[in-house]
Amino acid sequence: MHRFIVIDDDRSIRSILIKVIEQYDLGEVIGEADNGEEGEKMIISYRPDIVIIDLLLPMKDGISIVKKIKELEIATVFIMLSQVTSKDIIGKAYENGVEFFINKPINIIEVVNIIKRVKEYITLRRTFQTIESAAMQLKKDENYGDYYSKDRYRKLLNQILSDIGIIGELGSKDIIKICYVLIKDNKLNNDLEEMQLSDIFRIVNERIDNESKNSNLDTKTIEMRIRRAVAKAMKNVATIGIEDFANEKFVLYSSSLFDYIEIKNEMDYIRGKSKTGGKVNVKTFIRRLLTMLEEYDNPF
Repeated sequence: MHRFIVIDDDRSIRSILIKVIEQYDLGEVIGEADNGEEGEKMIISYRPDIVIIDLLLPMKDGISIVKKIKELEIATVFIMLSQVTSKDIIGKAYENGVEFFINKPINIIEVVNIIKRVKEYITLRRTFQTIESAAMQLKKDENYGDYYSKDRYRKLLNQILSDIGIIGELGSKDIIKICYVLIKDNKLNNDLEEMQLSDIFRIVNERIDNESKNSNLDTKTIEMRIRRAVAKAMKNVATIGIEDFANEKFVLYSSSLFDYIEIKNEMDYIRGKSKTGGKVNVKTFIRRLLTMLEEYDNPF
């Protein structure tokens, strides 16, 4: 059974939420608080599965609490309550670890549906963690080491590129090659920010295919392929956000693979509110993709 803490300075709001959770058999409420400081202490002490928290609270606001809990690596999922409609504030909440929103005034059907989605999300995340744990144990067997390492990264890379809609792009093949080489070479990985893209492409090309060591390598073509793929990925993620701001893929990739402000710019461009879209930075995209691979134990 999932354990909840409800934090809101309005007693009637807390009562409604607690009643909904109990009446619809969504879990067990193990605590409630009417201010941010008390709520934060309760979360740290009880480590609930789900916290429903108001954005604006006495003593300490909701976003600050979420940020603190995430820094402590407590695996609580947050549902933010808010009357605020500002995209900037909502974006800041997402960037700091808020997974889902419930708008005020409270709508019972919305509350039930959001909580059910969060429970499914938690179940999915735990399933992945179990698989990853078993996989990491398997990796310790040196007979499987090299094969498994390459295979797991291939699968995760394909999953990410598929999620952002570019698995079929020519540039995605170049991205995968680059990731393979940088994963194996820590020094090259660390030097990524200081290197020219053309040098990176040349090194990757030489290591992936020895027969391709030639001075006629068209690095500009490779860069254009990758840039087109990354631009399409940004557009796809932005489109998901326009359709459903709480979509799990949007929440995950809008801030992990891109700068959120660039995603927001792309969303405004798609909506016709801006003449320019988000800016594409190939090296930043690759760096963040590598970070996701390095944090492979909990990709979702």
